[in-house]
Amino acid sequence: MPISAAGDGGTTARDAEASPALPDLWTGRSILAGAGALFMGAVLGVEVAGFAELAAPAPVPPDGPGMTLLVTPFLVCFGGPFVLVASLLVVLPTASAARWASARFTGRDVWGWVPIVAVAPVTAGVAAFGITRHPGPGPLALSWPAGAVLLTGAALLARDAALHGGRLRRILGYGALAAVAVFGIGATVFATGLVTEYRPPRVDATQLVGNWTDGEGGTLRLAADGTARAEALTDHDWAVEPGAVAEAGKYRCTGRGTWSYEPGDSTTWQQSVRLDIEGCSFGGDFDGWRISGTSDRPELNREYGDLDSPDWYTLTR
Repeated sequence: MPISAAGDGGTTARDAEASPALPDLWTGRSILAGAGALFMGAVLGVEVAGFAELAAPAPVPPDGPGMTLLVTPFLVCFGGPFVLVASLLVVLPTASAARWASARFTGRDVWGWVPIVAVAPVTAGVAAFGITRHPGPGPLALSWPAGAVLLTGAALLARDAALHGGRLRRILGYGALAAVAVFGIGATVFATGLVTEYRPPRVDATQLVGNWTDGEGGTLRLAADGTARAEALTDHDWAVEPGAVAEAGKYRCTGRGTWSYEPGDSTTWQQSVRLDIEGCSFGGDFDGWRISGTSDRPELNREYGDLDSPDWYTLTR
């Protein structure tokens, strides 16, 4: 029985026959509207993440919001098919489920059911992300509201396109204006000093002397005379080799050696610590161990894994 877009829940057979059926959600314009919303949401997400990176402590300089300009062509070429598939498999099913739930419980097609229904797929996606990627509590906590907003907005726009016609041009146009606004607001926030751009602390060799730990049983002692001793530090060069066994604590190294501090030529980003320890592969590091953290709590960071998307092995005091 078709349901009306407005009215109370007590419909009669005569009312149902007189009321026009709701437009079908599964149309090309709804799919494109959902895909366009996902695409612009991804662009805005990259832009916001770029500004957030500027303020977050890191061992290497962040790409910043300028990365948005570089990745947008990539998103158009490779993200286009992805958002179309996501619109078909996630956005439209969410909008359809919201329409069904709304009709089931209220007898009307109420848009407010969309954010309620969107909770289920977003929660499942965040759970899968947490299990497979282990991002940590901070990114995991942020990914849920971000995913909920993105899916809810895309489903609402797909629903609106089904009810009132194509919305793709409007979505892309307003999305572009939003991207310009985000850039202007972000630039103003940093330019006025409301948020400070992160820079590694300036240190010297004497500040680095002492014991460092990886928090998992591995330690490094840097002595004032330039000698160093490692105890059960993880040697990731061996752990990422083909055929390596995924066993906690297997690829650990212990040994003695030397260390030196490299102040860099111009900025604090170029500071590093060079380690040469017998039994460990640290002596081959071209960039050494990067310095991050704060002046009262510095950190040593060693890059490993994929060169395009590296992980970091961090030692703290």
